[in-house]
Amino acid sequence: MKLWIVHDSSFGNGEKLAKTLGETLGKKMDVNIAHIKNILPEKVANDSPDVLIVGTAVRIFMISPASKKWLRKLKGQLNKNKKSIKYGISFVTHVLDSDKIKNKGNRFNESLKKGNVITNVYPEWIDGQVKTAEGPFKEGVIERIEKECKEISKWIKS
Repeated sequence: MKLWIVHDSSFGNGEKLAKTLGETLGKKMDVNIAHIKNILPEKVANDSPDVLIVGTAVRIFMISPASKKWLRKLKGQLNKNKKSIKYGISFVTHVLDSDKIKNKGNRFNESLKKGNVITNVYPEWIDGQVKTAEGPFKEGVIERIEKECKEISKWIKS
């Protein structure tokens, strides 16, 4: 299986989370990790991954516009190529209380479902709360995500 993890990291939090996901989920997969500014959606679409994880950040109370734009372009390219991705997962890095950004995380996760080019979307977004915008992650966040990856692995295998 092929796994692509694409993140939008300004301070390294998204990149760290992407690497954690890659190491934890990708043990039996071909893993590629890239920043959205360094990978064209066309490259990911042409590579035909089985699993796509897209990470975004909440900045100034908004989901990163660059992440949303990258995802729209990817979906357009998948449609153009008549391809799909079997599994989609999203993560959000943020400094706010998780309950305050729940709707933003849910909306970003829902954006994976739109267009029917990502067949199965994990029902929950992965919550990467940080202490400050520059990081580090709050206590226990990485450990919680590593445990959550076990559930995600089961979901992918089902």
